[in-house]
Amino acid sequence: MTGAGYRPADTGPSGNHRQGGISVNLSDEVTRRYREEGYFVHEGLFTPEELAALRDEAQAEFGRPGPQRTMESDSGKVRAVHGVHRTNDVFHRLVRDPRLMQVASELLGDDVYIHQFKINAKHGLGGGIWEWHQDFLFWQMEDGMPAPDALSAVLFLDPVTEFNGPLYLVPGSHRELLPVTFDEGENWASTLAASLKYRIAPEALSECMLRNGMVAPHGEPGTVLFFHGQMLHGSPPNMSAISRRLVIITFNAVRNVPQTVDQTRPEFLAERDSTPLIPGSTDELLRARVTAASGDQP
Repeated sequence: MTGAGYRPADTGPSGNHRQGGISVNLSDEVTRRYREEGYFVHEGLFTPEELAALRDEAQAEFGRPGPQRTMESDSGKVRAVHGVHRTNDVFHRLVRDPRLMQVASELLGDDVYIHQFKINAKHGLGGGIWEWHQDFLFWQMEDGMPAPDALSAVLFLDPVTEFNGPLYLVPGSHRELLPVTFDEGENWASTLAASLKYRIAPEALSECMLRNGMVAPHGEPGTVLFFHGQMLHGSPPNMSAISRRLVIITFNAVRNVPQTVDQTRPEFLAERDSTPLIPGSTDELLRARVTAASGDQP
């Protein structure tokens, strides 16, 4: 599904039962596709001015060293940064943008909060692979999430083509949790490496892909891909000269708050504040850019 499929309703009070009183008009086709195939794509949700602000902030975060930043093992370039919505005002406001969070709330049928935030990069002629995986398995095993009542919104900051390492999805794979083999990593870093801690068993992977097929959503900057938390997905290396960056925001239903586990991952990987998000307005990103330029942060 691309193009018009929903629109955020008036961002003023409306009496909606969820936090913030905002409703989103999701079409029957969008809802059906999400239920049956586990994903949908909406083009042109963000303006060029908003995208410029987001790209500037992403590059700034790539340059800040710390445990929240993961590097490619071969090139030493940034692979991902996590949890910067907690410290960066532009991303802090992005996760509350009704174009994203209210869609998540409607699809999940509940108030939502952020379980995970990351910016993934695939640099031209160097971005590495992400092995096939289902996110929910990591959230369940590492974070204690009870059920796959979560979804991810993937905002394209750059053009995503068939050549620069797009996400591969297996439609319909969200209906079952596939068996895995375990690579006993000693800490949370093994859940972020190119060789993942939990790997889909080859026989199950092959059967699922042959039964359901594959898709690789493409789009211009400002496109958003929404996909189910149990969707089987991965991505190839970027063999083109064109880099691509994705902001990936995982919204979890408040009824699905993770339980206590023995070894919790750092909070920049698994948010433990389950306070329901209150949506902002769709003009906050540009106002946040002015705030960021002045040096103020949340």
